[in-house]
This record gives sequence, C-alpha cells and structure tokens, in this order.
Amino acid sequence: MKGLIVVVLLAAAGYFAYQKYIGGPPQVIEDPVYGEIRMTANVGNREIEAALFVRASGDLDCKGRGLVSWQESFEGCPSCRLQEPKCHEDLPPRYAKLFDDVPIPSAYLSATAGTAAERDGRMVVYGLTDAEGIVVCEQMKAVLGRKYEGLLACIAPSGG
Repeated sequence: MKGLIVVVLLAAAGYFAYQKYIGGPPQVIEDPVYGEIRMTANVGNREIEAALFVRASGDLDCKGRGLVSWQESFEGCPSCRLQEPKCHEDLPPRYAKLFDDVPIPSAYLSATAGTAAERDGRMVVYGLTDAEGIVVCEQMKAVLGRKYEGLLACIAPSGG
C-alpha cells in the first residue's frame, strides 16, 4: 500500500505543482477540451491504474499545460507506464459525470480551479478497495492542498 501511495502522490503532485505559474481568478472555460491521461503501475502483487481528466480551455491548453506536466511527473517512477495522452472535445458520459462530482464505484479526487493557472481535474485510481481508495484520495488531497489553491474534495465510492 505504501508503494501505491508514493506512485500516485508523485504523479499528482507533479501535475498540480505545474498549475501554479499564473495567478488571478479562475479562467472561465466556455468550450472545454478534456485531457485524459492514464498510468498503470505494478505495486506489490497487483496492477493499479490512475486516470486523470483535465478540463482545458482549448486544444493547445490541453496538450500543453495538462498533458505535458502529467507526463513529466512520472519520470522518477520506473514501474509506471503511461498510455498516450489524449484530448477530447467531449468525454464519454461515464467520465463526464465526474465533473459533476457524481459518485462512481471508485473513490476519486475532485479539483476545482482556484486561479487562472489551474484547471479543473478529476483523478481516479482503479484497482483499490473502497477503503484504500478513500485513504489514497485523502492523502493526495493533503499533499496537493499545499500547492493547489482551488477546492479539493474526495468523492466517496458509490458502493457499486
């Protein structure tokens, strides 16, 4: 479990630290583009998957700010395997509901931008028990809360 937490926190901290370069109120995003980044890692005897979804202001913002910073955050994780990052004009309904903070079968971190540099994001870690998911989410929230000015919340699993 400790290795799992380190992998997830490393990735999350790298992403959200990158968001701190510009101040001011959150940007109003009218026609968002959604970044999707997935990472798998072997932790102990199981494989976990982290999925991050970022609401960006456009294709360039998605490919630059969101996806590049996430990829760089995994450089110190030899067991991490990143899938090719993607930008979508629309997310499939099962993922779009994350931005409404709807509970799903896994716990996830909800990040709502607090400055112009930050973007709304949702991070789900699959392959955990409900209890592990809540613990990992709360630890991510505590670490990221030092760098991310926006609202961070853990959305508990739906139990389904």
